[in-house]
Amino acid sequence: MSSLQLKVQLEDINPVIWRTFQIDQTETFFDLHEILQIVMGWENAHLFEFQIKERKIGLLPDEDEMWDTDASLEDSESILMLDMNLKEGDSFHYIYDFGDNWKHRLTVEKVLVDDETNCPICLGGARNCPPEDCGGAPGYVDFLDALKNPNHPQHEEIIDWIEEFDPEDFDLEETNEILQEFNDWRQDLFLEEEE
Repeated sequence: MSSLQLKVQLEDINPVIWRTFQIDQTETFFDLHEILQIVMGWENAHLFEFQIKERKIGLLPDEDEMWDTDASLEDSESILMLDMNLKEGDSFHYIYDFGDNWKHRLTVEKVLVDDETNCPICLGGARNCPPEDCGGAPGYVDFLDALKNPNHPQHEEIIDWIEEFDPEDFDLEETNEILQEFNDWRQDLFLEEEE
């Protein structure tokens, strides 16, 4: 089995919020999206798009859904990571939530051939994911200012909204537990479909 070790970092945020994780190359880009949601800590509540090798890959609407899509958008559920022939050092973008426009840069750190690692797995990371719907990178900076400063005019509003938030918190063990639950759920679903 061939896998990729990828590093993802959220752009326009300092200090950097990043994760390193490993994924089978047989995963689709939709699978990669779901895995990114878990390793980053997002809530999977918005649309997304990958920009890779001059291609746009994302979620296509069902026939009964009514949102407009870019005609050049390719279906994330039908394109495998393997199809991109990614090499060490290659990078591409993942945009999540077109309103907040969270832009992530993914870089291939290693291509692992004949690897027996149980993927997906998160190998490391730093700092907490921003809360959903906080206004993108500029909104997150304002959010942190209001959170830290009891005299900030929006401090109480932020506390009521988020209750508790530590921007430095990242729990590798918990992230891998959620990835394992995700993987178990997919395997159970596959077995049910086979019956």
